[in-house]
Amino acid sequence: MRKFQGLVFSVMVLLMSAPAIPAWACDAMGPNRHVGVVTQIDPKAGTFTIIDAQKQKPVTFTASKNVLDTVQIKRDFIITFRLDGQRMIAEAVVPAG
Repeated sequence: MRKFQGLVFSVMVLLMSAPAIPAWACDAMGPNRHVGVVTQIDPKAGTFTIIDAQKQKPVTFTASKNVLDTVQIKRDFIITFRLDGQRMIAEAVVPAG
């Protein structure tokens, strides 16, 4: 019976911590990476915007046409970028999960 109680407790802790996972997602990815849901794509401006999974704030990236063709609205992506002054230039995007 004690093993069963331990198993139930472990499952409850895991389920309760699941919503907290996005809170550390960007920091866990390492430098020059963000994780988030794409909310806007602007081909004319050459940009796309995500809602950052960690801070829940919009982050806009400048991107090439190839990168813009990869992202999709309402999908989670991991974005690797480089800084060019104040601009974040997306170098690679990979679907998250």
